[in-house]
Amino acid sequence: MMVRSAHLRRHFGPHARRDSMKRWIVPTALPAALLLALLVDRGQAQEQEERFVEIDTLNVRDTLYHLGEGGANGLALIDEINGGVILVGTKLPGWGQPVIDAVYQVTDLPVTTIINTHSDRDHTGANSEFPDVTEIIAHENTAANMARMDLFAGSAAGLPNTTFTDHFGLLEDLDRIELYYFGPAHSDGDIVVVFPQKRTAYLGELFPDKAAPVIDTANGGSGIAFPETLAKVVEAIDGVDRVITAHAPIPTTYAGRGRRDRGERRAWTGWLTWDDLREYADFNRDFLTAVRASHEAGRSVDEAAANLDLPERYADYGMEQARANVEAIYAELEGR
Repeated sequence: MMVRSAHLRRHFGPHARRDSMKRWIVPTALPAALLLALLVDRGQAQEQEERFVEIDTLNVRDTLYHLGEGGANGLALIDEINGGVILVGTKLPGWGQPVIDAVYQVTDLPVTTIINTHSDRDHTGANSEFPDVTEIIAHENTAANMARMDLFAGSAAGLPNTTFTDHFGLLEDLDRIELYYFGPAHSDGDIVVVFPQKRTAYLGELFPDKAAPVIDTANGGSGIAFPETLAKVVEAIDGVDRVITAHAPIPTTYAGRGRRDRGERRAWTGWLTWDDLREYADFNRDFLTAVRASHEAGRSVDEAAANLDLPERYADYGMEQARANVEAIYAELEGR
């Protein structure tokens, strides 16, 4: 069920009533300063804009939720035992309050913990906007990358205060969370977030969608290492049935249902699966192989991008990043 009515727009907020529904869209007015900046940038004469966080339950116990909009997919786990909510990703700057409002529709507990899977602004931008947060967890490389960002300049607010190298675990039993690092890919700090008892994993920009990924070379990303890192993920982790990516719509959202209606390849449930991740690892391997072949043949970046020889099974993949990735791989191959 989706809620998006004028009445609920007036009354959603810190004292809004929670109803026994499974899906909400929660609006929050933009702060005046941020709104003004957006209006100037867009050249529009709007006086107000609302932001909506779409929240969907991911398991029958109603403890794990998907948070849509705000630049990237996020997750929220309700930790009743310790009295807090754990977020995976915080979205773009200015999206903290919409997330808080959305979470309030399913629990009175505050957001106390943030997991950052990497340093991109659409996953870390609202880190400092959750007043009850006491712990922000990330890979040590991601913490270093975030410390260099203008977003966090001059303040430790929103920066990770718990870091790890290879593995980190939180909670126990049904709500157990496992964090894994397998090597550079999109950046040098991408992690996999696994909910073993829920048979669910969040891949972030390691698996953004069925499309050529963004390679963030400024933060240690590697087109050469990307397929190897994904292969390690596929080999090391088992027991996962459902994969949440950084940007692919989930099947319960409008965008996700649209994809399913267009007949794009999905399991009957519409969810991306571990087999989809395995295919994505193969895609990145085959992409690298094709680029290496073009490089060895002396083709230019433009020629290589225009003549990628990839298997037919990737015909539906988005290729907007293809040329940029060819260029990044060429630079690595040439030691630049």
